[in-house]
Amino acid sequence: MNFKELRKFYSENFSIGYLNPPEKNGQSSFERKLILISLVDYITYKSKLKDPDATHYSILMKLNKNLNLPDEFIKGFAIVCEDFAYHCTDFPTFGLKGQDIVKEAVAILKTYVPF
Repeated sequence: MNFKELRKFYSENFSIGYLNPPEKNGQSSFERKLILISLVDYITYKSKLKDPDATHYSILMKLNKNLNLPDEFIKGFAIVCEDFAYHCTDFPTFGLKGQDIVKEAVAILKTYVPF
């Protein structure tokens, strides 16, 4: 595949460009996307301590329970999160604790726009 074909493949399968989080607490939209990746990685890491079969995909499906985001987006985003988490065990939560971590992850996922 040449670069143009790879870019198209990536865009169709792994893009998080559909997320459009507004600025919040001085954090840009770009920073909030990175925050979401870190929070999903943190939640997955903690879940794996209790259930070794937990995956980024299964965690995102739980977060997606009431959002109904497309499965293809969830699968692609799970792969992106898994890639960022590779060989990592420490994930920043940006001062969030407990259920606020899940609430913030869901709040950012809610900014999904399908176009």
